[in-house]
Formats: sequence, C-alpha cells, structure tokens
Amino acid sequence: MRFIFILLAAAFALPALGQEAKAPASENRPTANWSKLGPTIEGPRGFTLSSLGIRLNRNAQYEMWVRIVPNDVGLFVRRYDLPRGTQYVQQYATVDCEKKVLLLERTIAFDHSHKSLEGRLTGITPSSRKDAVKPGSIGEALFKYVCSDPNSLPKDDNE
Repeated sequence: MRFIFILLAAAFALPALGQEAKAPASENRPTANWSKLGPTIEGPRGFTLSSLGIRLNRNAQYEMWVRIVPNDVGLFVRRYDLPRGTQYVQQYATVDCEKKVLLLERTIAFDHSHKSLEGRLTGITPSSRKDAVKPGSIGEALFKYVCSDPNSLPKDDNE
C-alpha cells in the first residue's frame, strides 16, 4: 500500500518539475489571453508589446512569452531582416531586473493568418542571446514595463 502511495505521489510531482522549462501550451494560438504591456511605442519604428504566461522563476527573474506587433510591418521586417510576410514576432524572454539583462531563448515569426514562418530570425535576437538592455531597443521597452514600471504588468485574476 505504501508503495502505491509513493508511486502516485511521484506521478503527480513529475509534471510539476518539468514545467519550468516549458512554454505555455497556448503560445501559438492567436486566441490566447495575451496582455498588453504598457503603452504602444509610437512612430514608424514603434511597436506594441504583449505578454503571456508571465511568472517569476527560482532566481527572481521574470519569464514570459512576448508578442511584438510593429506599427510599420514593412520597416520592421527590413530592419530586423525577418522572413517575408512577417506580421508579428513572439519571443520567450527572461528578464533579470537586478542585473539589467535579457535572455531571449526562442523567436518565432508569424504571418497574418497566425502561421509560423520559416527563415532567418537572428536579426531580432542578439547573437549572445543574453544581452544587456540597450537604449532605444525593444528590450529596453520590455525591461521598463517589467522592471521599472511594475504597474504595467498584467494582474493575476487570483490575487
């Protein structure tokens, strides 16, 4: 009987242990509950940032999927050398407020019908993937909304 109890406890604990490395299952669904982070950055190089699945990890860093929707899609695609037809980009980001560092683990470009696009995405992801926040960058806006202006973070309905 004790063996069955231990086996059941282990079976329920395994999914919780594996959650840290996984992204939300709804990352690619356009109907997912994306929450806008702060105001839209205006101008031709402007964009809107939204987040999904924001949480604090064990190191007190924020982890989330970030959706970047540009104001001028053509300029955005040329500037970051993205695949043709890109309408918006999603990145899995880890924000370290204390060290003022961003870690971008995954980048996915999507077309107008919310289908992922194949192609080069290195123009929008730093070569080291872990980069200091640069003035005027998308990362600076993300850092500001997450670290400097925590009132812009989406509120959890359970709080």
